[in-house]
Amino acid sequence: MAQNTKELKVLAEGELYVAPVGTTLPESESEELDSAFLGLGLTTDEGVTFTAGKEVENIMSWQRQTPSRKIVTGRSYSAATQLQQYNRENFGIAFGGGEWSEPSPGVYRYDPPADFDPETEYAVVIDGQDGDRKDRAVIARATVEGDVETTFVRSGLALLPVTFAALTPDDADRPWYYLSNDEAFAPAGS
Repeated sequence: MAQNTKELKVLAEGELYVAPVGTTLPESESEELDSAFLGLGLTTDEGVTFTAGKEVENIMSWQRQTPSRKIVTGRSYSAATQLQQYNRENFGIAFGGGEWSEPSPGVYRYDPPADFDPETEYAVVIDGQDGDRKDRAVIARATVEGDVETTFVRSGLALLPVTFAALTPDDADRPWYYLSNDEAFAPAGS
């Protein structure tokens, strides 16, 4: 492969969106999103971390000290970020659902999900841009996983960490897809 600095990518700007599962998903990197998608606003400058993991089982044989075969026993995909904007939507998303109420005028109360409430599911879109190159990761179905640890201190911003764990939709065999107008992804010779 030849060295090509045009294939370096710095997604210096972007946005993270969520919508209820079943919302119409985009088919291109620049298509306007369905109005059900909600932008989650400002995040820390680390942006969004997309992680693809897999679990592999080694099949060992008596006659070999190295595996004779490897079997993928599980895959995982997630998108993690730290939301900077404290608001009704972001707070509920970070804590996995729950309910807001106004017990008296100007007093807003959040109650986390009850013990046996089902996990809230979201469709997730991550947009990133490097100049004219646009990239979009789409997770068709995800839940929020992991701990929420936020700090109330005098000298730092209170953040809402969120990790969306991808789930495969019932009518599909893959939980996510990637869209881009970057010519680096074009087939060779085109």
